[in-house]
Parts: sequence; C-alpha cells; structure tokens
Amino acid sequence: MIRLLTACLLLVISISSQASTQIGSVAIYSDGSVEKLIEKTTDGSLWQDQRKRIYKRSKYPYLPELSYQKFPDPSQGFSHSIIFGHPERLKPYGDRDVVDFELMKKTSSNSGKKYWQCSYEGKGKFKLGKKRIETEDYSCVRWVFYKEIVPKTKETIRLKYSPKLGLIVDRRHRDSRGEKKRKKLVQVFSPEKATAKRIARTVYTIRNEK
Repeated sequence: MIRLLTACLLLVISISSQASTQIGSVAIYSDGSVEKLIEKTTDGSLWQDQRKRIYKRSKYPYLPELSYQKFPDPSQGFSHSIIFGHPERLKPYGDRDVVDFELMKKTSSNSGKKYWQCSYEGKGKFKLGKKRIETEDYSCVRWVFYKEIVPKTKETIRLKYSPKLGLIVDRRHRDSRGEKKRKKLVQVFSPEKATAKRIARTVYTIRNEK
C-alpha cells in the first residue's frame, strides 16, 4: 500500500512538473506580439504569430529559434543546426555551468556560423499578473571572430524561463551598439479562453500603456 501511494505521488509530481501550456494556448507579450502554440515536438514546439509566421523553438530555452518561416512563402526564413558543442549539458539539463556551441544558420540564399556561450544563472522569480512564478535564469553571449583571431561580442541575452509554462517569460537583449530591448510575458490564455475579443482587448491595453 505504501509503495502504491509512493508511486502515485511520484506520478503526480511528474505530471505537475511538465509544461502546462496546452496546444491552442495563446501567449501575449509586452511588445504587443501574439503567439499561438500549434504543435509540441520531441525536441521543442511550434508557434504561430499574428502574421502567420511560424517559429520552431528548442526544448532548451537558451538556444536560438531552430527555424522561422514567413507567410505566405514558407521558403522565406531560416533554420539553425548545431555543428559543434553540447548545449544540452547546461544545467539544469546537464551538469555544466557554462557551455560553448556553434550553430549553422541557413537561409534560401546563404549560410553562416554563429558562436554562442551560455551560462546557467540559477533559480529566479517572475511576476505574471498577481502571481509569482519560479524561473530558470540564463545569460548568453554571441560573438564573431575579428580577422579570425579576436572574438568580438555581437549580442548578449539574459532570459528567465518558466518550466511550468514552458515559456521564456522575460528576455533582455543588447546588441553590439549597446541598444537594449526587453520582451516580457503579459498573459497566457488557455485554448478555451483564447477568444479574438480577449486577445484584442489585451493587446489594446498593452499598446495604450506605452
């Protein structure tokens, strides 16, 4: 009996630890962008924005988007593939505090390499509405090699990821010129609550608060 109760408890913990965002859910961000979860895959998820562009995102939140397709021509976009390194070894997925990896970015017309270094910054918090949710925090740096010798920083990213939601809830970006951008999660609507009226009202409120 004790073993049965223990097994049930472990099952409940396992289920509760999985991302709760369901297919058909809609996420709305502080810049007014709207994204709908259309598919979950073994290596990540597919999202579609209000302009019908599709993004494939990795299950490792610190990785750049795996692919992006414009609408109406899906050939217009890009894809990323890992050609060096093991980003999956970064905590809490692995045992490393820092990982280095190289990506190949391909478009319909060209390709190029991107070098990244990402660090696990530990646990954090994020306020979503009236709730405080737990996050995993990361920082990443992308660089290029000047004359193939000296690394030069191209961009830095700091992000907070909610394992419960399966979403990046706070993303801060800084480019090589020092320009900063921040994108925060404002609202998540479940499939049954993601009506056009609710979405439009939320976006309207966000844009009028700026």
